[in-house]
Amino acid sequence: MQDAPAKGSPGKITSPSGAAGKGMIDTQPPRGSNLFGFEQWDAPVLESEELFVRKAGEEITDQLYNFVDKGERRVALRPELTPSLARLLLAKQKTLVLPAKWFAIGQCWRYERMTRGR
Repeated sequence: MQDAPAKGSPGKITSPSGAAGKGMIDTQPPRGSNLFGFEQWDAPVLESEELFVRKAGEEITDQLYNFVDKGERRVALRPELTPSLARLLLAKQKTLVLPAKWFAIGQCWRYERMTRGR
């Protein structure tokens, strides 16, 4: 991984108006994360629906893009990263060196009306 890109490099996405400083999104990981020993992690975009129901309750199913797959399993596109991270921590708990220094920039999907603060 590389640190933040130089100005004008492909790591920047500008708004259609091209306004300087406004509408800019840096797609690169936070600068210096590698220098301080952080590792990037990612989780599958498709998770067991039960993982999210356990965290948030049955009502979460109305906010998920969920379906039954060909193996007859109830799955969902991840609406957030926290349950996936918890699953990863449980799986690696015996071999995990603490403190774990991880960061993630993940895509998440929710089937809900956009509200302020979300």
